[in-house]
Amino acid sequence: MVNANFTSPNQTSSNSTLPQLDITRAVSVGLVLGAFILFAIVGNILVILSVACNRHLRTPTNYLIVNLAIADLLLSFTVLPFSAALEVLGYWVLGRIFCDIWAAVDVLCCTASILSLCAISIDRYIGVRYSLQYPTLVTRRKAILALLSVWVLSTVISIGPLLGWKEPAPNDDKECGVTEEPFYALFSSLGSFYIPLAVILVMYCRVYIVAKRTTKNLEAGVMKEMSNSKELTLRIHSKNFHEDTLSSAKAKGHNPRSSIAVKLFKFSREKKAAKTLGIVVGMFILCWLPFFIALPLGSLFSTLKAPDAVFKVVFWLGYFNSCLNPIIYPCSSKEFKRAFVRILGCQCRGMEHSRLTKPDWVCEGSLDILGTVHPVMGELEEGTQLLRART
Repeated sequence: MVNANFTSPNQTSSNSTLPQLDITRAVSVGLVLGAFILFAIVGNILVILSVACNRHLRTPTNYLIVNLAIADLLLSFTVLPFSAALEVLGYWVLGRIFCDIWAAVDVLCCTASILSLCAISIDRYIGVRYSLQYPTLVTRRKAILALLSVWVLSTVISIGPLLGWKEPAPNDDKECGVTEEPFYALFSSLGSFYIPLAVILVMYCRVYIVAKRTTKNLEAGVMKEMSNSKELTLRIHSKNFHEDTLSSAKAKGHNPRSSIAVKLFKFSREKKAAKTLGIVVGMFILCWLPFFIALPLGSLFSTLKAPDAVFKVVFWLGYFNSCLNPIIYPCSSKEFKRAFVRILGCQCRGMEHSRLTKPDWVCEGSLDILGTVHPVMGELEEGTQLLRART
């Protein structure tokens, strides 16, 4: 979101007086911000193309991720270049009307990005808590309705200043920023950050609790089943014989279900959940919390208003989250990583027809914070092949 007082300290109230431009600072800051904006644009475009070019990634969860990427891409195209110009020049050059529109689009995109994260957290809780019913509970139609709801709520939160819910405009058209009107600042902070943050924390805490309980129950069930079984019989076919019996429980010491399945579930669910959710929630809080503390406090209490230098840091830190999202979410999926490589290698057309033998419901590209049961079956098959090779 836009700094509420993002102007140079050397600027006067006269429209004809401009702050002196420090060329060295302008070039260095411009290069850094330009690289950041370019990275955000490329990263979010890669996310969108990955889903568009790969049918295995077209799942309700990934639709929410695409919506997040669209919000961040829109921010990167329509807001960040002007924010960078304002930072480099120290004053606004496009007039009052465009300033108001720019500020509203800024709030719109940032709010849509945060609400998309909120929708993803709800989707992941449903997927983990009701895994068997998930395909019927979360359909593509419902996902699209969720996306529309995100943009409607974001519009409601951002449109207030355009309808007059703001303090009087400054006399100098070279000043531009989001409104400091106290009640709007409080309203936008609650709607754009604190309420979605509460939902995200509650959902992800429940996700982790369910994952931990499921892992514990699964491990107990597997151990109980294996204690009642004395040996595992595998039918092995080869050109030399039709059947053979392999005793693995005690004679060989191999137990695919206990040594592979339990271990995989433990690491795939507990460790991956703890790590991924820690990164997602941690980066989200790190990037946005400073801004949404400084904005309402500075608007409600003038004595607590942050200095311009501090506000600029927390202001760009919030923007930085749009650059992190294409890393945190898609890069937790090997399928997204492969899609990125193929797109960068100009192989988007081939992705549509690749891996046609893999059914849509076994989609490792779906952003599953906790993993799914399908990799376990792959590991069990891998373990069976290992047993065959050693006989």
